[in-house]
Amino acid sequence: MPPAFARAPALAIEGLLDYTKSEHAKIYKSGIRQVSDGPFDCEPEGLYQFLKDIHDRADEMGWTEGILKITLNGGEENEREEPFMENYGTLTLEQVVESELQYMDEGGRPAQDTYMLYKCLMASLTNEAKKKVSIWSNQYRIGENKECSGVALLKIIIRESHLDTNATTNQIRTKLSSLDSYITTIDSDIGRFNQYVKLLVQSLTARNQTTSDLLINLFKGYGAVSDEVFRAWLLRKQDDHEEGEEITPDELMQSAKNKYDTMVEKGIWNAPTAEEKIVALEAKLESTVKNLSKKVSAELGKKKEGKKTSKNEKGKGKKSDSKSEDHPKKWPAPKAGDKKEVEFKGHTWYWCGKDTGGKCEKWRAHKPKECKGMAASAGGGEKRKSGGKTNDDRKKVSFAKKLKVAKAYVAKIEQQAADCTSGEETE
Repeated sequence: MPPAFARAPALAIEGLLDYTKSEHAKIYKSGIRQVSDGPFDCEPEGLYQFLKDIHDRADEMGWTEGILKITLNGGEENEREEPFMENYGTLTLEQVVESELQYMDEGGRPAQDTYMLYKCLMASLTNEAKKKVSIWSNQYRIGENKECSGVALLKIIIRESHLDTNATTNQIRTKLSSLDSYITTIDSDIGRFNQYVKLLVQSLTARNQTTSDLLINLFKGYGAVSDEVFRAWLLRKQDDHEEGEEITPDELMQSAKNKYDTMVEKGIWNAPTAEEKIVALEAKLESTVKNLSKKVSAELGKKKEGKKTSKNEKGKGKKSDSKSEDHPKKWPAPKAGDKKEVEFKGHTWYWCGKDTGGKCEKWRAHKPKECKGMAASAGGGEKRKSGGKTNDDRKKVSFAKKLKVAKAYVAKIEQQAADCTSGEETE
């Protein structure tokens, strides 16, 4: 006979699994593996994705139409089944346990499946999450033999993630109306925001409730993101919708996620605005000017200090020379009545001046009558060579050059700020 069609190996085998057979043992191993690469931490933000992953595994293993159909006993005529994944918000733990006890001690396929679900859930939790649910082991170990119930454990995991029946319908609706506050707490991460919204909507659905103002709340939430370009994009979307363009909450969430991902990929998410760029440039300019002023002041201070030191050294030299014999070249002009011809270390020195017939106006080794005026012409030459510029003149030129460089830098920064402003206006 041709094989029966099945979408997964577990669905192809009816009845009890024989773990002595390798193919049956493989089904067990496939069922108990963790549902995703990242374990669940029992926090609300990840609950939506976790339940989705569990639902996919349940479909693969045949649990959706088996152990996850909760039998509610209301007498023989009122007995009915409720799908757990769609109604976990209205189903109580007591109802789940009562449904589980109907087959836990029978030793059939449902007992095998609920144990596989238990192992799968435990493999899919973080260590902290395991600690959080393990303290309630008396609630998911049921029956006379205290067997582990996977469905009861799943109910406890949802409860400990703070979005089970303890959270009333009004609380969920309040959270949906406060999406603009929530998005600021997650640094405007659109992906995390969408998962949070999906979980809240799913929680309402699990309580047989709906929301009619989700689209309004989404626009409100997205409008509080930190990126100015994204908010401008959202405003255009909202204008189009108000002018008659149809858009569903799911379509808006998908469009927002695509826009966010594109901006992040391009590196322009939360990029600085024109005003912020100008403020940054002004701060940089102010810092640069201050540093330049400090450098110029320090340079001038060094020169003044050097000049003062030079004067002090010169004064010290004179003081030292005064104790010893000065060289004739440094002697002052003779006063009236002083000698104009003096012996110094075995040589005769003459005052070469107009009054003695010379031109040097200094003490010289040559006689005044033999003076050729070389000292005077040499002095004039030095003056011509220096161009008549004093040290103060040269300092003024140096400072003027530095000031010119500083002004050029300031002009460059101001031009960059102007370019930024014009660029933003063009966009």
